[in-house]
Amino acid sequence: MIVEITGVTISADEITLEGTNLETMLTADDLYAELDEEKVRFVFDRHEYGGAALKYLYKVCQSQRKCQTARSLGEKLDKLVGCIISLSENFKEQ
Repeated sequence: MIVEITGVTISADEITLEGTNLETMLTADDLYAELDEEKVRFVFDRHEYGGAALKYLYKVCQSQRKCQTARSLGEKLDKLVGCIISLSENFKEQ
């Protein structure tokens, strides 16, 4: 899913990325149609599966030039705000 990140929340147990789903806009038949912005949340468990979600997020961050100069994962994640990225729907909060 293609998303523009609008917020990042980091807690002891999970990382939440909030954003706007851009796929509805990009795949619309009528490019002039006014569409409601669909807000989405992606939740990444920090401890499940040996930290696999953190490895995934690290790779997502490394693909963004804006994030590459950050020295910590937390700083990289904070720099995602405003970026347009593709995220796996497996992490999308239902």
